[in-house]
Amino acid sequence: MHREKSILFSEPVEGIALDLQPFVEEKGYKAFFARSLKETLLTLQHETVDVLVLDAALLEEDCGFVSVIKGMERDLHIIICSDTNTPELESKIRKQRIFYYHIKSFGLQDLEMAVANAINGLAQ
Repeated sequence: MHREKSILFSEPVEGIALDLQPFVEEKGYKAFFARSLKETLLTLQHETVDVLVLDAALLEEDCGFVSVIKGMERDLHIIICSDTNTPELESKIRKQRIFYYHIKSFGLQDLEMAVANAINGLAQ
């Protein structure tokens, strides 16, 4: 039986989720939205999620939350989106074994490709 693929958007304000809505609808993915880290954990506990698109703003420089998620869902593909890029933040985030680190200024096409690759289990 074919299961609908799903994405959890975790961001303080719906920005990425709204920007990707046409892409999500076109591909037929199911979308969830969480505004906080707590809501993210609760959603992951109650829903089957294939990809987590997490805004770095929620991490507030503490990338340890990614380890918590990986402890719950080891194989979950995590895409971190950031407004700005510093070598320190990127290094911290990449050490968490995420699927992709997206800088928002790269544009939506880059993020859409990362999401599609994550859903299809392709390496970035």
